[in-house]
Amino acid sequence: MVNLPKYSSSPAHRPGTAFSSVRASFLAALIDRLSAQDRSAQPLLNRLGITRDQLSDPYGAIALPLFVEFLEAAAEMTEDPLLGARIGAALKAADMGPVGIILSLSANVERGMTRIARYVNALQGGTQSQWTEDADRFVFSYRIADDAIWPRRQDAEFSLASVTQVIRDNFSSRFAPLDVHFEHPAPADPLPLERQFRARVQYLQPINRLIIARDDATRVLRQEDTGLLATLERHVRDLIGEATPLRDTTSAARAVIDANLGLSAITLDRVAAALHLGPRTLQRRLAAEGTSLRALLDELRHARAARLLAQPGARVGQVAQALGYTDPTAFWRAWRGWTGQSPSTLRRG
Repeated sequence: MVNLPKYSSSPAHRPGTAFSSVRASFLAALIDRLSAQDRSAQPLLNRLGITRDQLSDPYGAIALPLFVEFLEAAAEMTEDPLLGARIGAALKAADMGPVGIILSLSANVERGMTRIARYVNALQGGTQSQWTEDADRFVFSYRIADDAIWPRRQDAEFSLASVTQVIRDNFSSRFAPLDVHFEHPAPADPLPLERQFRARVQYLQPINRLIIARDDATRVLRQEDTGLLATLERHVRDLIGEATPLRDTTSAARAVIDANLGLSAITLDRVAAALHLGPRTLQRRLAAEGTSLRALLDELRHARAARLLAQPGARVGQVAQALGYTDPTAFWRAWRGWTGQSPSTLRRG
């Protein structure tokens, strides 16, 4: 089960901003990649009301819904459904600013991703990103917190492709995840993404994830310059801060469930171990906050099931498996308990 690191998903609205946002440097990097393909981004910028002045400050904020819409519109404009993944695969560590440089100087993938996870949610508000350990593997998970921001295929594929490419560029060109998960439906032709990731790609999953073998994550490839890394981390903290810590047990437990839904059995003992608590202590703390592990698991399964069942091509059995049900009948009963209807009713709707 996951060992929850000392960072968390970001809140929907970060302090000091009125909306969920990404740093302007991310959008600027995308525009540069489009320009390299002789594609002008100006019509899209005009349409979305994004000015060049907004892009001039790499730490300026761009509304997250506009960033996602830009990616979707750019894919449509270029008639390239793989645009997000292609641009993500062209991203370099330097495009991420000092955070990317910290990753590139780390001794191995695990140390680099642990460090980067301290800051990624400060760079991009309104998202949930985690780097977690699960037995013989590590998991990088990512999703936009607001389910109303949809479609968002390009953002998901851009995000996982960029992490994969940065790992390849800075640690091993042969790197390939064990599995790749996306929450959106499968494209008409899934082979190009499988070739890009060099891995099995699964769709209609609870969250976007890269699943990485322990040996690939922990293999030491360079000697760290600890002084330089400490200086860079101090610089990043001064510029953007760190991710907001989880302030209650409910949020921490929800983060563990969210990252592992459909991957590992969600039990009291395992979640407690991930939070470095005893099972009874976890029960008491959740009860004091007015909830329980079962209630949190049901809440997240219901929310994810509603999103997955609404997607084109979704099958009830596939959704049940993605949510960690070993028996589709158990999922059918759960959905009936949540809604009073069968899952097929939503599919027909």
